[in-house]
Amino acid sequence: MKSRITGELLPCDYDEDLFESVPISIPYFDNKELKVSFVEAKYEPYLNEADKVLESFLNKDKELRLADSQIVYDYYAQTLKHGYCKDLNISSMSDIWNFVNPNEIIIDWEDEGKYYLCVSCGCSWEEEHGLQLVFKNGESLTRASGHDGHYED
Repeated sequence: MKSRITGELLPCDYDEDLFESVPISIPYFDNKELKVSFVEAKYEPYLNEADKVLESFLNKDKELRLADSQIVYDYYAQTLKHGYCKDLNISSMSDIWNFVNPNEIIIDWEDEGKYYLCVSCGCSWEEEHGLQLVFKNGESLTRASGHDGHYED
């Protein structure tokens, strides 16, 4: 299997349909290198669309990440409000990113043809459920939440 964006894909040990890339540079996260996992890479139509989704996401940089601070901060504020975490004493909304650690990217799809690029992250305020950043079609951040298996609210 080969992605035109990431190159050769390697099978994942725990899921026969999941294939992953070597780590690639992600401009949105200051060029941090992350693996990209493709959930149905065996199917050419999926892989072609997944590459388009990834390409769209790779056009995003730090400036766009900082512009997305509100949605991530809102998730933090919600967990703080409900007493699920301690106050991080954040002075500006964009400081929320100092408490986020992206780990991997997964590109998934639904039966209706919707594609979701999900960034799995660790975060200081929700160690148990972490942080999932969802970019519908790789275009814009549409959801920040714990890892709950959902891509839309």
